[in-house]
Amino acid sequence: MDTIRKIVIKLNNKYLLLSLTGLWCALLQSTFELPLVALFSFAPIMYALCRYRSRRGFVKSFACFFVPYYFYQLAFLLTLHRQINMNRALSLLLLLAAVAALTVWECLVMLAPVCLFTYLRRDKLYDVVTLALLVAGGEWLQENIPLLSFPWSAVWLSVTSKPLLLQPANLIGCRAVTVLVLCVSGLAALAFKCKKRLPALVSLAAVLAAWVGYGYFSMSRFERICESSPQITAAVAQDEVEGSKKQSCSAWDCARSYKRIITAAEITSADIVVLPETAVPMGYDENADEFRLVSSLARGCGATVINGCFYRRGDDEYNALYAVDSSGNVSEPYFKQVLVPFGEKIPLAFLFGASTLCECSDETNTRPLDTALGSIGCVICIESVYPEIVRKQAAQGAQILCVCSNDSWFGGSYARSMHFRHSIMRAAENGRYLLRSGNCGISAIIKPTGEVQSVRIQTSKGVLTGQVHLIDNQTLYSAFKDLFTVLPALLTALAVMRMYTSKKR
Repeated sequence: MDTIRKIVIKLNNKYLLLSLTGLWCALLQSTFELPLVALFSFAPIMYALCRYRSRRGFVKSFACFFVPYYFYQLAFLLTLHRQINMNRALSLLLLLAAVAALTVWECLVMLAPVCLFTYLRRDKLYDVVTLALLVAGGEWLQENIPLLSFPWSAVWLSVTSKPLLLQPANLIGCRAVTVLVLCVSGLAALAFKCKKRLPALVSLAAVLAAWVGYGYFSMSRFERICESSPQITAAVAQDEVEGSKKQSCSAWDCARSYKRIITAAEITSADIVVLPETAVPMGYDENADEFRLVSSLARGCGATVINGCFYRRGDDEYNALYAVDSSGNVSEPYFKQVLVPFGEKIPLAFLFGASTLCECSDETNTRPLDTALGSIGCVICIESVYPEIVRKQAAQGAQILCVCSNDSWFGGSYARSMHFRHSIMRAAENGRYLLRSGNCGISAIIKPTGEVQSVRIQTSKGVLTGQVHLIDNQTLYSAFKDLFTVLPALLTALAVMRMYTSKKR
């Protein structure tokens, strides 16, 4: 008790406020939809880091905000204890340890670029921009660091319910939105706390005006693009099989269930029908009754059906998607490139001979599906949180995007909503209609602007239908990769130079 009392005494109001706002910002990214509130919710941490008095205080401020920030967003992993076949208390303890370890890892990866700010600060208004770029660089690093990448959390997640604010993403990717949110928060904090408020207020007004102005321009531009693009009818189906119950269902039962779902919805004239990840949970065999049933579904609807299954090539097995049209023509499959650790693959499984799915790196099976309907970009489940994977599909000519997922493992946690928000951003980044089919939700049809045209949040069986467009126009982001990375890289080089010169002095 004495130790706890000493810790509480040492935690002054500043650090308590940072911890609470870290938790609040995590809630805005995962649970609540308050985009206008989110614009100013990062103000405390931006001010604390921009106006730090010592490097020790800088790190303490960083930790007080980002530890609860990441811990809450990763705490959904605790719900997986129901899927682990062991003592409940032990499984919860192991998952808690995993959440804590991931929290520390995400904090360290973010701290790597952010700590460079201590060499770049100049007590000027532009410090806000410098810090915002470094935080966005940390988010990029969380996606691209080898072996242990996990870009689950991001500042931009807090504004996905406001499509107007997402439009800069089609220029240089989602990190542009992160920078803008942090700049607005930082400038608002300086305008409130600093003596020279006018420059901060003018800068804040300029950033908001440019952001909103481009948002309106971009959204009206995509309206014109859609008007001149071919229109098709899309249907997105979902079942209601939660978690481990799916494993007890036979492939025949799953295939027949989707056949009944489409029949009940009276879908007879769709152009494309999208089924979830592993909708037929078995290896592909064109002569198997399960896959013949999917082909008959395509004939009955007169549609191209996107179906999920497993696919074996030699000794390797993949999580795959393929397309079958109303004439029975089957496309080359798409193979999943990023697998869920311990869910789909066992790290270092080759050392002890355990069987595991394979990640695909062959360009032949990571391209958009080539169909009579058009070029269909596909990603599976967790791949939708990796912007670069989806961007490549658009860059390779995908006219529409499909995200086929199995979110049933999330149960009723907020992770289902967080995962869905990533799909909204992928549509906005690449300027494509996105069809998202979840095993038991969330399923949706999303416009190229990030507007949700229709959505099914319920876990019950059902079908979403709507008119969508096949778009050929490339956004700046999908055509030229993530140009944003140049800016944090330049700041890093500058910080290293200043570290060297300061040591020399």
